[in-house]
Amino acid sequence: MTICLLAGLLFTGCDSPDPYGSDDTVLIRTDRQTITKGQFERVFETAKIAYSDNRNVDRVLLAEARLRVLNQMAEELIIQRRAEELGITLDDQELETAIEDLKKDYQDDEFQQMLLESAIPYSLWKDRLRARLLIEKVIAVDLARSVTISAQDIEKYYKAHETEFSVDQDKPPEADLKHRIVQQLRREKVEAAYAPWMDQLRERYQVTINWELWDQSATPDTNTADQAED
Repeated sequence: MTICLLAGLLFTGCDSPDPYGSDDTVLIRTDRQTITKGQFERVFETAKIAYSDNRNVDRVLLAEARLRVLNQMAEELIIQRRAEELGITLDDQELETAIEDLKKDYQDDEFQQMLLESAIPYSLWKDRLRARLLIEKVIAVDLARSVTISAQDIEKYYKAHETEFSVDQDKPPEADLKHRIVQQLRREKVEAAYAPWMDQLRERYQVTINWELWDQSATPDTNTADQAED
């Protein structure tokens, strides 16, 4: 499931300037928004750090990652459209609060050092965080709320994991244990419901990918992997 919210960018419409690259050729389009080739390449430049180092580049892994990022970006665009339709927004104060909360996990200049070591510009990191938070809000409103958890679900989960709970020396009170089980069940049910939910949204917003442009941008080494992934 691509709720990993790892890839997120808050994409702009076709009338907005492309802050992440100079190529403004449209690569992904919904009924109202677009992602340009330049935006994709800027995101992928950051994402591919995880698949290579200064000595070696695994082209097969890069090809797989490239297609995966493309699909993730398409899904993000679809979820943004859903957010607009539902009237879900993320204001600046929410974003700044989230940033401050994240920075609490770092000491002194560790946060900035982390960005430097990852070669991620702060503006890009902030945009990605904004998108992730917006996606979480949409999923919470449009998907998670439809998930129901019955007493039978809780009992069945507990019996299936009873051994794990019995060896927990710091076994929580019954109310806390039930809360943990409900959280885990909700997470699993949301993950299971994500794919059909996304399929419905794809049909609703008619996302299209410029595969001709995609093929032109792929190297001979990555074309084969892309086709295999299809």
